Amino acid sequence: MKTIHIEDDLYQYIASQTQNIGESASEILRRLLLGDANAPVPEVAVSVETDNSEQSEPLAQSNSVFDLINKEEVATQKGAVGRFLFLLSALHRAHPENFQKVLEVKGRERNYFAKSAEELEAHGSSIKPKQIPDSEYWVVTNNNTPRKKLIINEAAIALGYEQDKAETLREFI
Repeated sequence: MKTIHIEDDLYQYIASQTQNIGESASEILRRLLLGDANAPVPEVAVSVETDNSEQSEPLAQSNSVFDLINKEEVATQKGAVGRFLFLLSALHRAHPENFQKVLEVKGRERNYFAKSAEELEAHGSSIKPKQIPDSEYWVVTNNNTPRKKLIINEAAIALGYEQDKAETLREFI
């Protein structure tokens, strides 16, 4: 297995060329450079190191949630609530500095996101607030599956995803 070092902007370009959820950097490069996504993949690892002497945006803020999840992993989560929380956690990991934008995603009569269970409970009853794993944010979970899909879609849009990518996340629930 070989390791190569690439700059952040090149890594972002490679990640932006993803066509399938869970597609590896090697698969993307093979498709882009060789035009063959189905050829046997030799063992190659890509390592990204940031040169801190350059002024650049931190990599974690520019990642796509699709760099952190794959369809199979989402499918292993227990039920719609498990998939919902898993996807929100992945969005938080991909966009920790901007995740507060999801606080703007609201229903007609209730907030969907907050920084505490108490804050959510103040705007509705029987909402079953749950903490988004590995974050300080909470979300209501007693919505039906179509509403959970809508919330994921709106959260992704709030974080800057194009509609087609937001809909891809939505369909994971």
